[in-house]
Amino acid sequence: MANNREQQCTTVAPPTRRILLHAPIVLLLVASGSCFAADGDTESGGAREIAGTPDAKPSDAPNAGAPTQLAALSDTQPPNAPTLIAQAAGAATPAAPSAPPPTMPAMPAPGATMPGTPPSTTPMPASPQSGEQQPEAQTPNAQAPNLRTADRETIRNDVFGLAASGGAVKALDEAKARPDAFSPVDLAQLEELSIRQQVRGGRDKSRSMTSADRFDGLDSALHAADDLDRRMPATPEYSAVRTSLAGDRTVAYAARGDMNKAVATFETIPPDAEISVDALAAVGDAYLYLSEPGKASAVYQRALAQATASPTDHATRGFQYGARTRPIELREGLFWSYIDQGRASDAGKVLEEMGKSLPEAGQVNTWGPAHDDYLRYYRLRAQYLINTGHVDEGIAALEELEKQVPFNAEVRAAHADAVSGQSHPRQAIAMYRASLTDHPDSVEMLAGLGRAALAADDYATARSVDTTVDNTFPDSGAVRQFKRDYNAYRSPVFTTDLSYEHGNSALADNAFTSDSYVFSQPFGDNWRVFSHTFYGHAQTDSGNLSRTRTGVGGDYRHGPLTIQGEVTRSFGSDGRTGGRGSIAYALNDYWTVTGSLDSNTNSLPWKAYAAHVWGRSANVEVVYRQNDRREVKLSYGVSRYSDSNLHQEIAATATQRVYTSANQQVNVSLDLGTDSNTRNDVAYFSPSRDYAVAATVMHQLTMWKKGDMSLQQRVSVSGGAYNERGFGTSALWSARLEHAWTFKHDITLSYGIEVSSHAYDGQRERSETGFMSVNLPF
Repeated sequence: MANNREQQCTTVAPPTRRILLHAPIVLLLVASGSCFAADGDTESGGAREIAGTPDAKPSDAPNAGAPTQLAALSDTQPPNAPTLIAQAAGAATPAAPSAPPPTMPAMPAPGATMPGTPPSTTPMPASPQSGEQQPEAQTPNAQAPNLRTADRETIRNDVFGLAASGGAVKALDEAKARPDAFSPVDLAQLEELSIRQQVRGGRDKSRSMTSADRFDGLDSALHAADDLDRRMPATPEYSAVRTSLAGDRTVAYAARGDMNKAVATFETIPPDAEISVDALAAVGDAYLYLSEPGKASAVYQRALAQATASPTDHATRGFQYGARTRPIELREGLFWSYIDQGRASDAGKVLEEMGKSLPEAGQVNTWGPAHDDYLRYYRLRAQYLINTGHVDEGIAALEELEKQVPFNAEVRAAHADAVSGQSHPRQAIAMYRASLTDHPDSVEMLAGLGRAALAADDYATARSVDTTVDNTFPDSGAVRQFKRDYNAYRSPVFTTDLSYEHGNSALADNAFTSDSYVFSQPFGDNWRVFSHTFYGHAQTDSGNLSRTRTGVGGDYRHGPLTIQGEVTRSFGSDGRTGGRGSIAYALNDYWTVTGSLDSNTNSLPWKAYAAHVWGRSANVEVVYRQNDRREVKLSYGVSRYSDSNLHQEIAATATQRVYTSANQQVNVSLDLGTDSNTRNDVAYFSPSRDYAVAATVMHQLTMWKKGDMSLQQRVSVSGGAYNERGFGTSALWSARLEHAWTFKHDITLSYGIEVSSHAYDGQRERSETGFMSVNLPF
C-alpha cells in the first residue's frame, strides 16, 4: 500500500506531477545523483519508478552493486538484472546537462525528512563545488540487453518489471514477441495488469470530471475485462488471474456507481484468495452505499490489515498508474460503517487509531498529504461529536475548523449538513448556496442543497438539483441520499393512524378509529390531490355506533407556506357535507403558525355522536422550535356543537432534551391544559371547567441500526394532577411503550400500547390503548 510520501530530494517533483514528466526532465533528475541516493523507498514513487530505470552506473562499475529492482517479480531474479523500461519503450536518451538542476522552492532541504517518511539510511553524496568538473551524466539502462535477444530470465524480469511500473501495455507487446519466455498464463497475467491500470486511470478520470462522459475510461476497462474473461480457458492455472480480474471489475463497478454489480462480482471471489486493497476498499464503499455497514466494516478491516503487510500481488509493487487507496481512507470508511451501525464506541476507537497514525504536528507542511490528513481527522472528530449527541460541541468544532480553512469544501459541507440536521433547513440552504459560489463543482454540496430544499418544501430548488445531477453521479453517496428523499417526495403516499381504546367508559367502553390519507404524485412541484377517510366505531352505554367521513382535496406546499383544503361528507342518519381547511406558515426555522377550520369535525366525544350531535371547530397553534432538542407549543381550540354547547381548550407544551448519547435520548416535557364548556347538562362528558398539569419523561433507545434503517424504542411515563370544577383534584398518570421502525425509501412504521388512569366526574377510569401509524411512499 503506498503511503504517498514526498521525496526527500529537493529536485524531485511532487508525486501527482511525476507521471507527466517527459524523458528529458527525467534525465535531468537522473543527473542529480543525490536525489536517487537519498530515496530508498520504492513505495514513494520516485523518478526511477516513472522511468522504470534503476540508478544508472558507469560502464566500468561492477554489476554486483546494482540496486534492487523495483519489479523483482519472477521466481528467480539475478541481483544485477536491469529494468529496461526506457529502452523497451523505445525512448531516446538525450545528453544530460552538465550543471545540477536547481532546487525547487518550498521544498525541504535535501537532508530534511518529510512527514511520514522514515529517515533515509543512504548517505547523500557531496554536492560539487562551484567550478568543479561534474561527472558525466549516466545514460539510463546503458548496459541493457536487447529485449528481443536477451536470455529468458532477463526478459521475464524486465517485462514484469515494466508491467508493474505502469507499462503493462508495452510489457504485453514485448511478451508476445517472446513466446519462448512467456506462457499463455503469463500473457493473461500481463493483460490483467494492463486492465488494472486502465481501471485506476478511469477511476481517476471519473473523480476529476463532472461531465456525462466521466465513465468512458471505466467502461473501456470493463469491456477489456469481459473480453479477457471470455478468452481465458476455465482451467485451474488461470484461477489467480480470474481472481485479480474480478477485483478489477469490483473497483470499476464501484467507481461508476454500479454497487450491486460490484458486490456481486466481489462475492464470486473465494474468501481465501488474494485481492488488492483497492478492490476491498471499493466493495466496502459499495456495501456502505447499499446500507450494509456490517459487511462494509469487515472488508475495511481486512483491507487495513492487508495495507500494512508486505505486498505479494504484482500490481501492488512499485508505482501503479492511478491513485491507490490509503490507510486513512480505509479508516474513514470503517468509521462511517460503525456510525451506520450505531457502534459509536468502535467509531471512536477508529478515530484514536487514525490520530496515532498521523505524524507529529511539527513535521507537517502545507504541501504534503499529512496536512490534508490532519484536516480529515479533525473534521471526522467534529462529526463524531454530532453523531454521538454533542451537537453544539461538534458544530463549534466545525466552525473553528472553517476559520482555519475557510474555503475547504468538505468542512463547509459538513457544517451545513449539521445545521440542516438541527431542523434549520433554510439556514442550511443559505450556507450551501454561499459555498457553491466558491465550489460550483462540489457534488456533495449540491446534494446537500437538494435535501435541505426538500425539508424546507422548496421543491423548485430540489427539482433543479435533481436535473443538474441527473444520472451523472451514481457513485456519490450524497447524491444517493438526495435521490432517495427526492424519489420519496415524487411518489404517491399512503398514511394511516389506527387506535383501539378499552375501558374509558365516561367516553366509550371500547373505541376504534382509523384516519387514512392517499396523496397523489406532486404536479407543478407544489400540488397534490388526496383522498381522506375517517372511520370510527364505539361501544357505549347508549349503544353502538359508527362514524364514517370521506373527503377529497388538494395540498399546496411552497417554501414556508402550506395550504390544505378538503370537501367532506359524513354518512349515516346524521350525515352531512362540509369542508376542512388548514394553513401553516413558517416565519423562519424557529417559528411556525398554524390555523385550521372544520365544519363537520371528528373530535367530538363518542356519546355526543350517539346523541345525534355534530359540531364545527377551529384551532390555532404557535410553535417555537429552537432545534431538535428544545420545543415549545401553544394552542387554542374552539368548537361549536349543534346542541349550542361551546367547547374551548387551551394547551401549552414545553419539551427539553436532557440527555443525549449515540444511541439514547431522554426528553422531559411539561404539559398544561384547560377546557371549558357552556353546557354540562348533556349526555356526554362536558365539564364546565377543568385543568390538567403533567410531566412526562421519555427515553428513546436505538435498538438496531443498519444504514438508513433503524428500530427505536420509546418508553414514556407521565404523572400529574387533574382538577374538575365541582369534583376536586385527583392524580393522573400514564405509561407508554412504542416501537418506531424506519425502512428504506422513507417507509416508517410505529406501534405501541399505553395504559392511563384519569378521573371523570369524580369516577376514576383506567384505559388501555393500542395504536399504529404507517407512512408508505409507493
